[in-house]
Amino acid sequence: MDVSTTPLAEAADTHQSLLTLVVNLRDVPCAGGELEDVAWQHALSRFVAFIPHTQRLGVTVETVKAPAVRMQLPWQPALIGDPHRRLVHGGVLTMFADTLCGSAVLTGLPMPEVCPTLDLRLDHYRPGIEGLPLYGEARVLRVTESMVFTEAQIWQQPGRLLCRAIGNFVRLGERNTPSGFAEALLAAAKMTAASSSAVSTGAAAHIPLGETTSTASDVEQNARGLLSARRFVEEQRTHAQLAALLASLPYAKAIGLGLCALEEAPTADAELPPEHAVRYEMAAMPDNVGNPLLPAVHGGVLAAAMETAATLEVLRRYSHAGQEARLPKLIDFSIDYLATARGDSATCIECEVIRAGRRMVNVRVSAWQRSLGRLVASARMHFVLESLEG
Repeated sequence: MDVSTTPLAEAADTHQSLLTLVVNLRDVPCAGGELEDVAWQHALSRFVAFIPHTQRLGVTVETVKAPAVRMQLPWQPALIGDPHRRLVHGGVLTMFADTLCGSAVLTGLPMPEVCPTLDLRLDHYRPGIEGLPLYGEARVLRVTESMVFTEAQIWQQPGRLLCRAIGNFVRLGERNTPSGFAEALLAAAKMTAASSSAVSTGAAAHIPLGETTSTASDVEQNARGLLSARRFVEEQRTHAQLAALLASLPYAKAIGLGLCALEEAPTADAELPPEHAVRYEMAAMPDNVGNPLLPAVHGGVLAAAMETAATLEVLRRYSHAGQEARLPKLIDFSIDYLATARGDSATCIECEVIRAGRRMVNVRVSAWQRSLGRLVASARMHFVLESLEG
């Protein structure tokens, strides 16, 4: 029996809008705070426009129903992570999920305050495909004195989720929130909402969530890139080849991810054995900033860089003679944020393959800036190895 036709599989592909779910006021007693939903839409639009990375990518706020939000990330070539099968970079989904959840947090508090991401987990169901915008929703599940718990979902096509996410945020409180942050956000929202009262909160009604059976494009796209992907895997054997690969990946290039210079043999053109450690570096770039007040790197951008490094490390293990050509496919991603990653400093990344089986690979990734002994983030992820034979 084809599992894809079973009721269970159909149910897994169907998703309900987070905006329609009933809010438990015992868990989120201050949902919406002082603002109406229309005002929150304007406030969050100003918020994502203030963040350099989301401003650059053109993220827009479609709807707010506090404490839930819906946003759109328009399609653009810079989102590509797999240039052979023309798939969206998995790190883009992480960045988008972090932005969604962080924005929802603001709508669940009595007054806006700065709440850094403590940890974020994504379960990947399928990759995003070229040419379609990304839609996402997030909502606040519970607010306590010290924490805010959220969930999110992202899709492109109706009824076909790309991923789900769980994000936990630390409340810094009014005392540790920069002076004027809440007041400026609220004032701008009220002013804009008053002058644009005709804006409808139902603008996202054109983004259906119902079931769909259209999968032909996915199959065709995968088949078209299979041979190219096999050659791609088999060619990642030297430091120079890896550096060239990173330069060819639009989203990796956009966030300034590259390789650290070799400090010892082998040379850049010599074949790297799988066990040889490779260090990655994300450059300090204004567009990578998520909090301009510090400035701090966008948590989703940092996660995207770590995810890319892990993918390449798995790729290196299956690019050598005697190994079957296999492409790593991300299944889940979990990151803990340990300290602020400064936006004016480069970020170093190292990976450790914890277990490499025939079908599954587990990778641990560490990121730091000034000292390896002071990590800014630690991540863990699982990959399934997709055969490229046939």
